Amino acid sequence: MLISMSTFIVAAGVAWKSVGGQLLASGVLMLSGYQDVVLGTRIGATFWFYMALAFGISALVTAFGAQLWGGAVICAVALGLEVWLIFRCRRRRTSA
Repeated sequence: MLISMSTFIVAAGVAWKSVGGQLLASGVLMLSGYQDVVLGTRIGATFWFYMALAFGISALVTAFGAQLWGGAVICAVALGLEVWLIFRCRRRRTSA
């Protein structure tokens, strides 16, 4: 019983590290995209935003695959915030 429980804890920890790393990468890419929006580099911002969304979706899929339901909720919220921020940056840039 003790071995199976410790194996589960180690496996869950590895999955959380993967999900957390992907979400961190997604956040850093969003920051890079925002900096390109401020600098006026359109193609660069688009690239960084697409990469951020790809890492966010990858984190969500990883959380579902590892059956980390709390992680899946966190990833879904983070993905929603990323999409909202992208639309906000696009709207601000086109209106200015």
